Amino acid sequence: MKENEDIVHNMLNEESFPDNPVNNSINNLILDINPNISNINNNKLILGELSNKSKIFSALESLEQNNLNQSQEAISLRNIHKTYLIGIEGIPALRGVSLKVKKGEFLTIFGTSGGGKTTMLNIIGTIDTPSRGDVKIFDKLIKSNTTDSELSDIRLNNIAFVFQSFNLFQNLNVLENVEMPMKIKGKLSSKQIKERAMELIKKVGLSNRVNHFPNQLSGGEQQRVTIARALVNNPDILLLDEPTGDLDTKNADIVMSLLLELNLINGITMIMVTHDVALKNFGQKIVRVIDGKIHHEISVPLKDRKECIKQLYERLEKKMGIREGTQSSNLSQNSEEKDENKKSKTVYRKIGDYPIKKFIEKRKNEIESIN
Repeated sequence: MKENEDIVHNMLNEESFPDNPVNNSINNLILDINPNISNINNNKLILGELSNKSKIFSALESLEQNNLNQSQEAISLRNIHKTYLIGIEGIPALRGVSLKVKKGEFLTIFGTSGGGKTTMLNIIGTIDTPSRGDVKIFDKLIKSNTTDSELSDIRLNNIAFVFQSFNLFQNLNVLENVEMPMKIKGKLSSKQIKERAMELIKKVGLSNRVNHFPNQLSGGEQQRVTIARALVNNPDILLLDEPTGDLDTKNADIVMSLLLELNLINGITMIMVTHDVALKNFGQKIVRVIDGKIHHEISVPLKDRKECIKQLYERLEKKMGIREGTQSSNLSQNSEEKDENKKSKTVYRKIGDYPIKKFIEKRKNEIESIN
C-alpha cells in the first residue's frame, strides 16, 4: 500500500515513478488508482492545493454577499478601433469596442479566430495601441500617441501575461526565467530577487525543477513557470491568452485551480481568451467577440460557477484529468461497470502484455515452426 501511495504522490507532482523493477519504465501503465489514498493531499501542487478548496468556496460565498459592481474600475475601453495597414489596404481588427472590467473580476473572452479577441487583449495589455478610442488602466489613460516608456512602465508594474506558447527563455533555467522581470525592474537586491523567485517556484510546485531548462519540462510545468514569472512583480491584472491551449486535460485542470486561487483569494483581476467552452463558467462574465465587435456580454450565475469549480476539484481529487467532450465520450457505461470491479485496486500492465511483446513472441514461434 505504501508503494501505491508513493506512485500516486509522484503522479501528482509529475515526477518519475519510484526506482524499482515494477515502476522504472513506461511498460508499467497504471490503469486504475484508488481515489481514497490518505496521502493524496500531501502533494506539492501549486498555490491552490486541494486542501485550499474550502478557501475557494468561501471566497465565492463572499462574492455573493459583496456587490462587485461597487468595486474600483480596473480596465475601461471606450469606442476602441484598431486597423492594420497591409500595403495601402486597411484591415479592421476592432470596430468600436467598449468594455469595463472591475477590480478582482474574472472575464472570459470567446470568439472565432480572426474575430479580434487577441487584438483586444493586446491593447488591454499595452502591447498594442488603438487606432482610435481610449483605454484606461486604473485611471491611466492610454492613447495611440502614448510613449513606449509609459507603456513599458504599466506592463512592468500593473500587468502580467500568460501565453499559450509559454514564451520562456530557452537558454535560461527555471530560476533565471522567474527572476528576469525583477531584474528588469531593478528595485530589489540579488538576494531579494532570488528569495522572491524561489518562493513563487515553490508555490507552483516546481522547487525540484529550479535548475531545469524549458526543454526539460513538460507543458504543464512550463506553464506553471510562466505563471510564477508573471506574479513576481505583484501585478494587478493577469492577461491569459489560451493558458490551457497546449496542455492535456490534467494539466489544464491544475493550471485552472491555480488561476482561480489567484483571482478569488489574491484578488487579481483576470481576462482570459480561450476557445475551450469547458472553461467558460470559471469566470464571472463571458464576452463574445465577433468580427471586431462585442456581440454580447453574459454574467455567469454564481450557482453555475460553483458547479464548474466543484467539478474541477472532483477531477483533481481523482486525478482523472478528463472533461466530458474533451476526450472520447466512450468512457461511459462499459468503463463505469468495469471500474466498479476494481475500485480499490491498482493494476499494472505487465511487460509481456504489450502488443509488441506478443508480436515478437508470435514471430519467434513462427520462425521456430518453419525451421
